[in-house]
Amino acid sequence: MFTIKSSHSNPRAQSVSTSYSLVTYNVENLFDADGVAVYSDYLPTDRQGNSQYSPADIFTKISHIIEVLKAYENGVGPDIVTLVELESDHTPGDHRFVDHADFLGQYAHTTLQRMLNEDFDEKVAQLSSEWLLLKGMQDALLGPYELEVGEPSLRASGNPESVQKNVVYSKYPILREKTLIHSTERARPILEVWIDLDGDELGVFVNHWKSGASSEEMEKIRVGNAKVLEARVTELFEEDPMVDLVLAGDFNADYNQKYRYGFAETALQDIMRVQGDEASVVNAARQMLPQWYNLWYEWPIDKRGSDTYRGYWGTLMQLIISNGMYDNKGLSYVNQSFKVDDFGFNTYSVSGMPKRWSSFGTGSGYSDHLPLSMLITKAQEAFEGPYSSEDDQLWQPIAVEYMKPEELLDSQAFETGEAFRNMSYYDQYYKLEGQLRVDGKIGVMGIEIDVYAPAFNISDFAKELIDQNTGESANKLDSIPVEFIGRWSQYRGNWQFVIESKDFVQPLLEM
Repeated sequence: MFTIKSSHSNPRAQSVSTSYSLVTYNVENLFDADGVAVYSDYLPTDRQGNSQYSPADIFTKISHIIEVLKAYENGVGPDIVTLVELESDHTPGDHRFVDHADFLGQYAHTTLQRMLNEDFDEKVAQLSSEWLLLKGMQDALLGPYELEVGEPSLRASGNPESVQKNVVYSKYPILREKTLIHSTERARPILEVWIDLDGDELGVFVNHWKSGASSEEMEKIRVGNAKVLEARVTELFEEDPMVDLVLAGDFNADYNQKYRYGFAETALQDIMRVQGDEASVVNAARQMLPQWYNLWYEWPIDKRGSDTYRGYWGTLMQLIISNGMYDNKGLSYVNQSFKVDDFGFNTYSVSGMPKRWSSFGTGSGYSDHLPLSMLITKAQEAFEGPYSSEDDQLWQPIAVEYMKPEELLDSQAFETGEAFRNMSYYDQYYKLEGQLRVDGKIGVMGIEIDVYAPAFNISDFAKELIDQNTGESANKLDSIPVEFIGRWSQYRGNWQFVIESKDFVQPLLEM
């Protein structure tokens, strides 16, 4: 959490603020309540007709987003919130709200919980996800916030060009006449928002580029996404080389993308020319030469990560600032204020991994990304170090470290069948005995259950265990009894155990 807090209680009533907090967060698919979804995981029912993404799930998801936001600024939320992965509305109805006060006024008589429960009707179903979230924010005494939405263009069919969109919420006035939406190839449109921070303007660009960080083919598309952004900021730099800008969001590329993957051309390093040598960025500001600085370089090199993939940490979320925030005019970045925000409740205790969302029951979890945060202040006469340096040559892949959980449930929930029905057993860790098959599935009490191993190939591991315990025997086994620690979970309606480490599996016999 922040150690420097804003001095204002009402942003519009204050002329000067000690600091302004900015958070960027991928909320992992906040879809609305209209029952229409491009992603099958967010349809009202699954393939078997079971409830899957209901108004109750939406209330849980919004409540959990709000729980994260309330962890900032003593419970009233960040000053500026940039969010990605809100659903582009496929059933907007006869109108779209353009004024937050108008919307909140129309629903002042009720609460979000009632709207998604006893007051749920077609009108509520047609509300876009960003408005549902705004209502939840108001109920939770966050803000008050204005908002701006990066609505995608519509296809000839009338549907949005992208499944998701970017949104900005701000306690400070959004200069709506300056808002721009920049379309990108095969990615969400970039949202450009200008915010009046007590007389100084901050330009915020919210990005969600093409996915597939490790794919060079996808990097080519991200290069195209970056060229859209680069063309616009070049226009701004021509007007004012020291303009105060923040690039935020999910770039689907690591901060050290070129070094990590060795691609010939990268979006961040080659097109945007983002770097980590802060002293160089500061010196360029003194010469009125625009440059970009990636705040990841302030975080310890062996702890840089806000998302995970196949057992390793990634840095797909970014906060990048122009060196106009070092020129002693207008706004300044608060040195060393960048943070990756693990609040405990939004991560797994055994690994620190983000506790991702699930629609099981009435919903649980938060997001598959951790939020990033920073502080901005009024210009300082002399920005002083310590300065961060570009240390790519020192970087090594950061594996997720798994510790055995302290609390383990036993087989009783499976003996009674409660594990399949009662939400309190979901996402909990069990110590069980089972039959690990060569195909990576596991039998527990006569029930065959899928296994997901995020850090290793479960089928290969099962074959190794079987071979090790079979020796030279000609009678190869197709399964082996094991004791294992697994997290009880679901994927697209199918039950599974998540086994996060090879150390969590021990054979019960030697052949």
